[in-house]
Amino acid sequence: MHRIAALPGGWDPTQSGVIFLEQDPAPLVVLSAADTDLTALSAALSLLPQDFPEVRAANLLHLQQPLSIDDYAEKVLQQAQVILIRLLGGRAYWSYGLEVAKQVAAEAGSTLIVIPGDDRPDWDLVSHSTVPLGVADRVWRYWLEGGAENVAACLLFLAREFLGRQYPVPDPQVLPRLGVYHPPVALPAPSPAPKVGILLYRAHVLAGNTQPIDALARALLERGLQPFCLYTYSLQDPDLPQALRDHFGGQIEVLLNTTSFSLARLDSQQPDVKLWQELDVPVLQVILSSGSRQSWEDSTRGLGARDLAMNVALPEVDGRIISRAISFKAVQQRDPRLQTEVVAYEAVPDRVEFVADLAANWVKLRRTPPPQRRLALILANYPSRDGRLANGVGLDTPASCVEILKALKDNGYQVGPIPQSGDELIGWLTQSQTYDPLGSLRPARQCLSADLYREWFARLPEPIQTDLVRQWGDPPSQDIPVVGLQLGHVFVGIQPPRGYDRDPSLNYHAPDLVPPHEYLAFYLWLRQVFGVQAVVHVGKHGNLEWLPGKGSALSSTCYPEIALGPLPHFYPFIVNDPGEGSQAKRRAQAVIIDHLTPPLTRAELYGPLAELERLMDEYVQAQQLDPSRCPLIRAQIEELVRSEHLDPLFNLEKEEDWSRLDGYLCELKESQIRDGLHIFGRMPSGEQLVDLLVSLARYPGHGQLGLTQAIARDWGWDWDPLTADLTDPWPDKPYP
Repeated sequence: MHRIAALPGGWDPTQSGVIFLEQDPAPLVVLSAADTDLTALSAALSLLPQDFPEVRAANLLHLQQPLSIDDYAEKVLQQAQVILIRLLGGRAYWSYGLEVAKQVAAEAGSTLIVIPGDDRPDWDLVSHSTVPLGVADRVWRYWLEGGAENVAACLLFLAREFLGRQYPVPDPQVLPRLGVYHPPVALPAPSPAPKVGILLYRAHVLAGNTQPIDALARALLERGLQPFCLYTYSLQDPDLPQALRDHFGGQIEVLLNTTSFSLARLDSQQPDVKLWQELDVPVLQVILSSGSRQSWEDSTRGLGARDLAMNVALPEVDGRIISRAISFKAVQQRDPRLQTEVVAYEAVPDRVEFVADLAANWVKLRRTPPPQRRLALILANYPSRDGRLANGVGLDTPASCVEILKALKDNGYQVGPIPQSGDELIGWLTQSQTYDPLGSLRPARQCLSADLYREWFARLPEPIQTDLVRQWGDPPSQDIPVVGLQLGHVFVGIQPPRGYDRDPSLNYHAPDLVPPHEYLAFYLWLRQVFGVQAVVHVGKHGNLEWLPGKGSALSSTCYPEIALGPLPHFYPFIVNDPGEGSQAKRRAQAVIIDHLTPPLTRAELYGPLAELERLMDEYVQAQQLDPSRCPLIRAQIEELVRSEHLDPLFNLEKEEDWSRLDGYLCELKESQIRDGLHIFGRMPSGEQLVDLLVSLARYPGHGQLGLTQAIARDWGWDWDPLTADLTDPWPDKPYP
């Protein structure tokens, strides 16, 4: 299938067919993967003389398939006198296209200039140009400084040098790489008002591609917040850390970051996030998607692979709070001179409102004195039985909840009577209604008004109302119980089941099962009746982050957003499962607070296996000291192996089976297992602490040996205890 590329947002690799760009030839052709380059190029044409040669431009994302590249080369590049290619990501990013462009330039005798798409010199890339290095460097600097004036000057320079035109050519104008951006908003800034920082790209400012930033600034002003915008060329700009300290340090309450990638350098042992720690404010990742709004609306993933990597996964390394995508690429106009679409960001109003609400709620939480803050601690309950109440993977969740309550009280929060143990907390919770079949017979401590729920339900998007009614019937006509305890300004609640009780394992993670009315009513009560300012889901993991909706960049019809809304969200989560933790970060704006795994220890041997190990040791000693005892001990070993059903693995007829049995017992003995559960905020003590430290030290880390490796090396043994075959003979060397 052949088609013309007319889709906003560039080439979509998920679509079938070959893209053919329909353009007329021109003396000068500019190719770039950055829409801001094409926007600046379009603006630059109006600054050129009337007799300036024709220019064509194309986005490299439209030229990803070999057939489309060959077609474009035949129809456009072969007729060009100058071909300028700006590549972000090096030669490998567009290797086939670069080879085709080089071949065209060689056959047609045209000029080829290849420059990097960022501020880092790439001599391998520039070496493919047919011009002297000084010329390529000057062209690169025009684009590096950016803006319509510099791009126009670059075109004048190319026309003078290679097209025989006599134009005056200014040198590249150096523009600040960092600076303050003032959004053109009509609303006056409230004074005094909490300041919210916004970090954006310099390229967007120079290209005038700031519509979503302007919309976000306006939304913040409407909420009584003062936006303060700072632009930068890149997060890796060496002057950026000091600029952030100077402009934002001690002044802002929240930082909204709209740039991509990560500030932390990943080539070190630990990502360097000191700058964010110095700012000491929540940093929200606000996504400006490179895709189209239509593809986002139609997708269950939400964002494409490129956006997910640049705007979600890498920012997560910095620890940023993932919010929403507030804009998508859209065709603003088709430039008849360039014969290409000029693509820019276009804000999605309700996504801008959500991010502004989330920022306002973080500011409110930050500014509210601890005695006045209202929080909710939510405990998982899977399956919905009292015997599984407050379960968390590797976590003693009831005891952890008690520790959190104590810490809140010690820090000035208004907390009512606090249970003294996890057992007492469970006792308090089960005195009233729970989600256990028998627990539903107990009285409810609080309820959500049926009228309030119906009023809220009527404001939901129509498709959501339809799905809920189809799955669960009409909204309840009676008040809806809310399960949990009110302890002053802190509510300890039990998360409702999200589906049917007959087989909860089938619906806990079901991507298409909408939650029942009672589930949504629970979170609605927290937000509108109890008035929580933040929610804490205690322990891996609840079911909010698994509700139906997009995988990232949620919309107003995604159930995690419908339930939680734009609330600050904290999530103590076991450190060894970042995969499921990222689900909560990306779908429920969670701040993941890693907690330790359960204390670790060696499995050791017990019972018959311990006796078998003792007999094996005695057998080896008898072989050396009293061989006459060996038959008796051997018979005991063989009998024990049969009684423990190990004979299918070790028949002990060959000598190697004895070595294998010895290695098997060693592996079992050295196996690492859990020793109880972790309590959040409490360090293991006594033997548990010793065993945990030894277990952690046994394994090598970045640039360091494990404990057992180090001991082996000190003793001069040429083997690695972690990879050695435990059936091998012990090294024939004395202890030091």
